[in-house]
Amino acid sequence: MKREKRNIPKWILFILMSLSVVAGKAQSNMAFYPMEEQFNSSGYNPAFLYSKEKFTFSIFPLGGTNIGYNNQEVIKKLVTESLLGVTTDADYKNILNNLAGRASFNQNIESTLLSFTFRSRKGFFNFRINENQNFSASLNGELTRFIFKNDIESATIDRIQELPAQGIHYREYSLGYSLPARNHKFIAGIRAKIYFGKAAFFSGLSGSIQKKSDNYILNAGGKVKLSIPLVQTTENGKTNDALNLSGPNLMSYLTNPGNQGFGLDLGFNFKLSPELSFSMSVLDLGWIDWKSNVNSKIFTGIYPISSANVTSNVSVYGVETITKNFQNKSFADTISNRLKQSIDHSEFSSTLPVKVYAGMKYDLNPKLKINLVDRYVYLKNMQYNSLSALVSLDVRKAFSVSTGYSMIGNSYLNIPVAMLFREDFGQIYLGTDNLLSFVIPSISDFAGFTFGACFYLFKNQGRAHSTSEHFPFYGLKKARRNQKNGLIRKEYKEF
Repeated sequence: MKREKRNIPKWILFILMSLSVVAGKAQSNMAFYPMEEQFNSSGYNPAFLYSKEKFTFSIFPLGGTNIGYNNQEVIKKLVTESLLGVTTDADYKNILNNLAGRASFNQNIESTLLSFTFRSRKGFFNFRINENQNFSASLNGELTRFIFKNDIESATIDRIQELPAQGIHYREYSLGYSLPARNHKFIAGIRAKIYFGKAAFFSGLSGSIQKKSDNYILNAGGKVKLSIPLVQTTENGKTNDALNLSGPNLMSYLTNPGNQGFGLDLGFNFKLSPELSFSMSVLDLGWIDWKSNVNSKIFTGIYPISSANVTSNVSVYGVETITKNFQNKSFADTISNRLKQSIDHSEFSSTLPVKVYAGMKYDLNPKLKINLVDRYVYLKNMQYNSLSALVSLDVRKAFSVSTGYSMIGNSYLNIPVAMLFREDFGQIYLGTDNLLSFVIPSISDFAGFTFGACFYLFKNQGRAHSTSEHFPFYGLKKARRNQKNGLIRKEYKEF
């Protein structure tokens, strides 16, 4: 079935922006990784699952919230205008012009709706409900620069460029467990997950420039796997697709059980010596089967490029390259409305971005520690790596701080700061992925803010002694009372 012709950049960005606004919290920043006693630390490594008290509880919006930014000033502007329905072609081209100049764009969004941890003699158990959204795109390349940038750019004839991009929004229900041997050399943990997908976008688009007679053509197309509620509207004789999340459709979207999947988190923490320890984890080894709201698109399109607008050069190896011969204008200004679409309702499956954490910690003294943390995120054609060198300090018994230097993907100027407060009622943590984003915003490519809190439930009041964290499985003797008179029952009868 043929659909109304539409510009491919507009379609790509429409889906990406739609997925970006369905949630607003991001995964915890790496500065918290060394703080293994933090109640959400199992989000980095299930072996870090630990609770000082018997019951630890947290609920949204305090469960764990992080708002992150990466080249999002223009993105936020586009989202705002999209919601108001006033977005123009110039806005879309402006976004693609920014993305085409970057190696990649990545955003991970995670919000803890509910978390409950139970400490027992057999180990630590945690039930958690998370809302997740991740978005990645890699539009930087010879072909996209040639089409979208206003500068003098070149492109090689018949060289294919992939346009990988993906966005997923899903809810996660999980049960985590870690071994009780906190004072032993080796600790391991596991978390089983059930996923309920809400929206998905996977780009299989590609393009290349080919020579045809004395001119050239841009041949672009591919399949975009899509699961998202859309509604068709007609305006001025044109058929458009719009995100349908108004009224009861929003609740149906948020509680959609039609796209299910399963996954695992695995991790361990090994103490190499009294001062040195090594930890590693692999998160989200799983998949989601997309069966509802499947509205995938198959695109085909041919765009003419006049030989009068380019200069051709053939190398000694017979490879032809063409170069733009004009400035302050892009081919995207004249290439539009030539893409043909057809719908595909076939079900599909997708894996999740797999995150691998590795950390090395050295204790200089009981209060001061040096940490090296690496996070590798694997996505097909879009994998990226982040590295942090951190110093964590226990300023006092109830307050710890962690700071240092981070490289986050392609952002190389980041100063993370994390603070953890521990009180009798629970914990409070807050931090930023990049302190420079608040001090000198003009030089900061990445920014973020993180906070969260938990509460200890059913604490025994007025106890003369509390359970030691060094002996977490020692408990005071429980006194049995007579239900009628309240007197303590004796263990043995008196004769």
